Amino acid sequence: MMEMLCKGITQAMSTCGFESVKPKNSSTPVFQREKSTVMDFASDKEIIRLVYSENRVHLLRGESGADLSDDSQLSLDSTYLFVMDEYDEKDVRSLSNEISEYLTDSFVKNKYAKKSKAPATVSKTAAKSGALSYDAITLASKIAGMFPELKDEIKINIDTYGEFLAEDFFVNHANASVMDVIRENNPQKLKRLFNILGEIYEDGTNDVQSLIAVTILGEINNDPKTIQQIMPYLTDTMLEPVLSVNERLSKSKSARMRLANPPAYKPKKEKKPGFLSQLMSGAGGAGTPGMPM
Repeated sequence: MMEMLCKGITQAMSTCGFESVKPKNSSTPVFQREKSTVMDFASDKEIIRLVYSENRVHLLRGESGADLSDDSQLSLDSTYLFVMDEYDEKDVRSLSNEISEYLTDSFVKNKYAKKSKAPATVSKTAAKSGALSYDAITLASKIAGMFPELKDEIKINIDTYGEFLAEDFFVNHANASVMDVIRENNPQKLKRLFNILGEIYEDGTNDVQSLIAVTILGEINNDPKTIQQIMPYLTDTMLEPVLSVNERLSKSKSARMRLANPPAYKPKKEKKPGFLSQLMSGAGGAGTPGMPM
């Protein structure tokens, strides 16, 4: 499978100015380490290493001439889900295309270099009047008001991607702070947190409702004690979707893995329902997210 992945990304690597680095006495750049499989590509200025380990492929980057005896001089750039025991050729081709597009966007189109202004948030007046619905950047801004250390992460997120990538912000940064408050079980902090989540959920877009019920509160992983703990703070509208999402995630290893590893960023094309939207659709009524049966 790794040989197939290597073949699938070679053209994109070449387009980006990288050539494969083959170990001595080998006809392929793919080689084994004790607990991982590795392949290297190099340009005049940079090294890219892909490391497969524990159902994930990690893309590492470093300067040309870096010591490749280990990964200490390389930095993690992105991670992709790759369940070796379950993936077939179609899955590997899909992953190859995903990595190839990411590389092309990074090195050829160079869209990540653009700096962007923070998008405007939705006011409470506009949301309550029905003129606008709360969106992901508004949720992130309100959460950062409770956790000021997250404010810089919002700016970094927007500068990196040219827009606000909500799953990246919450999965990799904000969720840890949210879960710390839930575990601490301080009533005052819980009330403040769920006042934010409840307000945004009640007057939010379907996407932001999915963000709250799946991406954020899905991290509870259906733990009975924690579910019981947060029940008094859930609004009537949030209750069924949050419980349904947690039940669904507790029964699906692949859903949990996909939630923990959202797809790498791609520039916007025609909008299609993503994994999180699919997870939230089906059980709720019009305008109310639910769970597939």
